[in-house]
Amino acid sequence: MKILIVFYSRYGNTARLAEGVANGARSVEGAEVIMRKVNETAPFQIISRDEKWQRAHDEMAQKYPAPTMAELEEADAIIFGSPTRYGNMSAELKLFLDTTGPLWVQGKLIGKVAAVFCTNSTAHSGKESTLLSMMIPLFHHGMIVVGVPQNVPQTAVAGSYYGATATCGAAGERPPMADDLAVAEAQGRRVAEVTGQLFKGK
Repeated sequence: MKILIVFYSRYGNTARLAEGVANGARSVEGAEVIMRKVNETAPFQIISRDEKWQRAHDEMAQKYPAPTMAELEEADAIIFGSPTRYGNMSAELKLFLDTTGPLWVQGKLIGKVAAVFCTNSTAHSGKESTLLSMMIPLFHHGMIVVGVPQNVPQTAVAGSYYGATATCGAAGERPPMADDLAVAEAQGRRVAEVTGQLFKGK
């Protein structure tokens, strides 16, 4: 079964959380995990003014290619990740999702498993509203959205039932902590397990 992780990350923290999700998914037998980063919308002139952003951009461009519509169609599960922007998903991920209209018309994502995760700058700046906003287009696509169950003990101090999260600071200076990554791994494992059950049923 193919599990596709599609995310946007500016300084690399959402990518780190995505790696945690990927590690959890890979722990399930039969799971093939593919990681993709959506393209920047900011022009290079803007990115180059921020040395940290440019360095992270260059590193991630080498490691994570941009996703394609064919990859979404071929995947059995798709997990989306984004930093929070005013309590919503990033413009970069929203733009990518807006290009999936042809898949919606053909019903290509109906029945696929989906999940969401996010990062943000401060403790109370819209993590859950971001996760909920990310779920909406997935329901429109007819996907089966999976959360994080309450039996994951780290949810008492990290993440949420809607998806893994991490608080990373206004300048992305704080990478995801151990509890954040534990929730991310649990989420990836959960998606892979649910996908495997559906895969066997087919």
